Amino acid sequence: MDLSLVDHAPDLVAIFAHEVYHFVWRRLGHPLRAEWMELLNTEKRPKHAGLSSELRYAEFLARKTKAAWKNYGCEAFCDTAAVLSHTEKPISLRRKQWFLRLIKERKLPL
Repeated sequence: MDLSLVDHAPDLVAIFAHEVYHFVWRRLGHPLRAEWMELLNTEKRPKHAGLSSELRYAEFLARKTKAAWKNYGCEAFCDTAAVLSHTEKPISLRRKQWFLRLIKERKLPL
């Protein structure tokens, strides 16, 4: 771990939340992952919640493969969750509503 992160608690929290949500993504199940991917698919101009999803989206645009799209979906999920868990950074209202619905319905496998 980069020890300079200790002096920047918000960054440390964001990174930790992002990494935890990789485990949530894996346990989310196919129907909810497919629902998330469909939400992303309807975004005309995605507003990236973090650098990871921004880089994965650029990779998808360059390759246009199913694997690159799936990787983007995972990173977008983790970045969005990290933003929701610790900051007021603006994110897509539809993404926020999607997460809040899953939290309310207790469908996020935390």
